[in-house]
Amino acid sequence: MEIIAPKEWFLPLDVLKEEKGIVILLGATDTGKSSLIKYLILNLCQQGLKVALVDADIGQSFLGPPTTIGFAVFKSDPDWKVLLSPPEIFFVGSTTPEGYFPLYLKGVKRMVDKAISYGTELVLVDTTGFVSGEAGKELKRRKIDLLSPRFILALQKSNEIEPILELYEGNPLYKIYRLPLSEQVKPRSMEERRMDRANKFRDYFKDSVIQELAIEEIQIEGEVIDPNGDILPFDWALRINGLLIGLKDSNDETLALGIIKNYFEEKKMVRVSTPLREIERVKTIQLSSARLILFYEDGRFREPN
Repeated sequence: MEIIAPKEWFLPLDVLKEEKGIVILLGATDTGKSSLIKYLILNLCQQGLKVALVDADIGQSFLGPPTTIGFAVFKSDPDWKVLLSPPEIFFVGSTTPEGYFPLYLKGVKRMVDKAISYGTELVLVDTTGFVSGEAGKELKRRKIDLLSPRFILALQKSNEIEPILELYEGNPLYKIYRLPLSEQVKPRSMEERRMDRANKFRDYFKDSVIQELAIEEIQIEGEVIDPNGDILPFDWALRINGLLIGLKDSNDETLALGIIKNYFEEKKMVRVSTPLREIERVKTIQLSSARLILFYEDGRFREPN
C-alpha cells in the first residue's frame, strides 16, 4: 500500500541523508510510527543509503514476533521480505516494557550497537506507544540518554509527547522534528491488537518442530510470576504447558522463541516447539512472565484474558 505522507515528512529527509546517525521515533499508540519508518527507509534507500531498523515496539512489532526487539539492514527499496540481512531478535518476554525496563533497554542498546557494527549510515529506532505518565516519560528519557540519537522524530496527535521533548529542547546535541500524522492512520481496538499479535505468533511458529532440551546441560534465567505475584520455582515454571520462552546461545544471543510442551522431571528434560533446527546451539532458556502464556487451540494462538 502506498504511504500518504504529510508534506512535513519531507523536511527531515535531506538532513538525515547529510548528517546520518541514530534516529529515534516517538509516538503514542495509533500515531503511525510504522508508516513513518517505512516511508523513511523507502526514501533513504532510494538515495543510496544503507539503513538499519531497530524495531523496539515489542507489542506491535513487524520485524520479529511480539515480545522481541527486531533488527535488520536495508540497502535497496524494501519490499519488507527481501532484506540485506535476516532479521535478528532479542527476547524481552513481554508485550510491554513496564516491569522490564533494564532488560528492554539492554536489548535496544545491543541492537543499535549491532547496527553500527554493520557499517550502516542511519539507524532508525522505532519505539513502543508507552509515552504517557511518569513511567512512560522515564522510559523514553532513559532510552534517549542511552542511545544519544542525533535526531528525535515525534508524531503527535496534540501535545502528548511534549513532556518528553521539553527535556531536550534547546540542546544542540539533538535535532527535534514534530511531525503530524498521516491521514491513513486508523485507530485499532485492543482486541484487534491482540489478534494481530496472535497472527504474528502463528506465522512465526508455523514451521516449528518439537525439540528436546536436557535441563542439566543449560542455564535457566528469567522469572515466571503466578497470579498472586509470587515467583515460581524453575521446576514449576517448566511444567506450564504453553509457556513462551527464549532460546539463547553461549553469547547471550536470542536464537529463536519456543513454547514449552512437556516437562519430564525424572529425565530433567523439556520438550519445546520451536522453529529452531540447530537445538544443540541452545545454552540458555529465558523464561517469560506467566501473563504471556500462549495456548494453541484448533490451529490458533490466543493470549489469556
